[in-house]
Amino acid sequence: MLASWTLTPPYFLAFGFLCGVAGFRVGWRIGNRVALPLAQSALGWAAFLLAWDVVGPAWAAASVGAWVVGTTSASVYVFLGHPRETDERVIRAAPYRASMLAWLETGSGPEKRPAATAASHLREAIWYTAAAIATANLASLAMGAILLNEMNAYVTTLLRAAKRTGTVLLLAWNVWSVVRVGAYVLIGAAAAAPLLRLSGWHVDAAAVRALALAGAVGVVVDLVLKLALSRPCGRLLALAIDLDAAKANRSSDVPLTLHID
Repeated sequence: MLASWTLTPPYFLAFGFLCGVAGFRVGWRIGNRVALPLAQSALGWAAFLLAWDVVGPAWAAASVGAWVVGTTSASVYVFLGHPRETDERVIRAAPYRASMLAWLETGSGPEKRPAATAASHLREAIWYTAAAIATANLASLAMGAILLNEMNAYVTTLLRAAKRTGTVLLLAWNVWSVVRVGAYVLIGAAAAAPLLRLSGWHVDAAAVRALALAGAVGVVVDLVLKLALSRPCGRLLALAIDLDAAKANRSSDVPLTLHID
């Protein structure tokens, strides 16, 4: 029974999640800002390749999605209690936080610069895809780990400074960012196919095309949502946190409460 279960998709989802947790914990223990995404991506890639070999490209992408959830869960838990170490060990944690808090404070978001925002998103997507093609998704997972870590570090800043924790939990991970992560997971899996095929791996061409198409649609949806929702979401988030506490990367003086009534 156990042997048969280990060949099913749920196993690879669980394995991907545990690789996300373990990769973060190993990288965090090393205490180096470069080692952190490298450890995360190495274990994420192992989960991806194993799932690809046994259950195919679609479930390999799903296992990377589970890796995202695992590394996010572990990182948020650790970042909450270690703000100083987070700035030291996470690439771009401090500058990314500053840029996001400036958005919340001023209300000046990407909707005021649609062309520049679209160009930035396109460049990032191209670099991510190129990295996935060149390394069968390994380097793109490292890029993804860097982006996840800086975003999760920012989210924990908001959680520490929350006045309305329920609102922060709902909005801190911007919906367009969540869509982008999903799109990149799909694009990375699809872009790994050429090198894996050259290396002798079996490639389901129809599944790869579906992943690529869904990923491309996700990139477009991400941009549309960002331009449409950044202003209202930013206003709600700004009201839900102690902005001075967030800029100082410390806890709010407001007692913790969910405010979900």
